[in-house]
Amino acid sequence: MALQENWDDLRLLLAVSRRGSFLQAGQLLGIAASTVARRLTQLEGALGEPLVERGVEGCRLTPRGQSLVDVALAAEAGLRRQTVTGISDPHTELSGNIVVSAGEGFSSCVLEAASRFTTLHPRCSVELLVTADFHKIVRGAADIAVRTTHLGEPSLIYRFIDRLAYGVFADTAYLKRFPGLTPATAVNIGLLPPLDMLPQMRAAKAAGLDHTPISVNSFAVQLESVRRGMGVAVLPRILAKDLIELFPELQLPDMEVYLVTRPQVLKQAHIKCFFVILEKVLIEALSMKSVDDHLLGVAPK
Repeated sequence: MALQENWDDLRLLLAVSRRGSFLQAGQLLGIAASTVARRLTQLEGALGEPLVERGVEGCRLTPRGQSLVDVALAAEAGLRRQTVTGISDPHTELSGNIVVSAGEGFSSCVLEAASRFTTLHPRCSVELLVTADFHKIVRGAADIAVRTTHLGEPSLIYRFIDRLAYGVFADTAYLKRFPGLTPATAVNIGLLPPLDMLPQMRAAKAAGLDHTPISVNSFAVQLESVRRGMGVAVLPRILAKDLIELFPELQLPDMEVYLVTRPQVLKQAHIKCFFVILEKVLIEALSMKSVDDHLLGVAPK
């Protein structure tokens, strides 16, 4: 058996790579998790080496497994190109699925882009992986990623979008209850590790904003806590336009925003089209030229 030619095996391994577990891979492919495990075990037996490391938190590819996933990605890209081969008419309807990886703070932008894109191309679909894992794009688990750091992988395309400015914000109700706040006296709604290691969080803590009786692992929950008047928080300015900015003397670093993909992925017509739409939505949001509450996921007060 020529493994490179066995698309069923490659497709199964690719699903495990993308979803991180036998259960979710089975759900993606429409088969039982036990079938996924059995077929992978058979494949490993035929090759004489493990492809996946099983653990309580899911599956991780071995180096050999990753090399086969690379083969699977190439095969999948070839199949997609066959689907869109010959498309030159801009009115020709596109088809295909797109997987996007983005942090929680950018999910509304991705959803807005997905809505615009699927309205134009109803035969296409978009999957959003809300995650802080920057490596999903490299492993082939995503076609496009929104990142806030440049890791310098030569195999990826980085498209710089803009800078995300930060500040310390509070709700009016909180300020009425606690006038005369200083960084040392303010209740900071903090973030749990590893989010607390973001440069903005470390800079605020170094400046004295270190009284953190409440910490969460979600940007959305952090923002909601501030809106409820529970304390102050370090937030992107574009998400805090109806809050009050405090301590302007604090110098918090900006965060660069990039749209990232792989060169071979961008050759596919439907993914390239979505990439352009997502880029436009991000530019609109970060430049605040077309910012509104719906786009940014901010609930009206």
